[in-house]
Amino acid sequence: MKKWNYKTLALICGGMMVVAFAGCALAGSPTIEAGKGQTVESITSTDSTEPAALPETSPEDNAGADVPGEGTPDTPVLADQYGPIWGPVLSVGDSSITIDNQSGISYTGEIILNIDPEASRVLDSVDGYPVQIADIKEGDVIYAYIGPAMTMSIPPMTTAVTVICQIPQDFKVPSYLTVASMEQLADQSYVLTAADGSVFQVPADCQILPYLTRNMVRLTDVQAGSQCMVWSDGENNAQKIVLFPSQS
Repeated sequence: MKKWNYKTLALICGGMMVVAFAGCALAGSPTIEAGKGQTVESITSTDSTEPAALPETSPEDNAGADVPGEGTPDTPVLADQYGPIWGPVLSVGDSSITIDNQSGISYTGEIILNIDPEASRVLDSVDGYPVQIADIKEGDVIYAYIGPAMTMSIPPMTTAVTVICQIPQDFKVPSYLTVASMEQLADQSYVLTAADGSVFQVPADCQILPYLTRNMVRLTDVQAGSQCMVWSDGENNAQKIVLFPSQS
């Protein structure tokens, strides 16, 4: 009887040692992977801060673009090259304008537009003449054509290529564009196609002016790669063109 009890006790103790050994092995095992390059530990330890709201765009619009508000500040994020974006002015600094972007393009909400004195143009919407940044007031609605990079800081920052301001009520804002082609038709009028795909009908007698020079310019001077502002009616019939000097 005693011999049977010893065997039973040995079996029970052996089972307890197996269970204890298995528990130690599990406790010392590496964290289980949860997807490519990530672990359960890394996922649960990420910052829980909610990102800022983003504009409602299709997946195709956001393909390849980073999300403002995530990552390291001053890291470039792709935006629609040369805008345009628009919205009311929130504040004006010595070399920047902050707007509430309502265009649905790029980042929705507060954006800081840096004004580079060597590369940015601030223009009047009616005549295309230069405007001092100090003449822009809070509450004014402006249009801004922005470059291809935007920081991921909050609020995001980008450099304005062109700012169109002093816009009268119910006024169609001129388009700042790069010309893809300027095709002359049989009646001597032209079809101007912009790099962004917009198309303008240009009558043969359309007014064309140079930007800040007395040089004589003609419609034949508008060529692929030219940068200009085009004033047009509701059917994209050009009424006036201001041609900027060549970048070359």
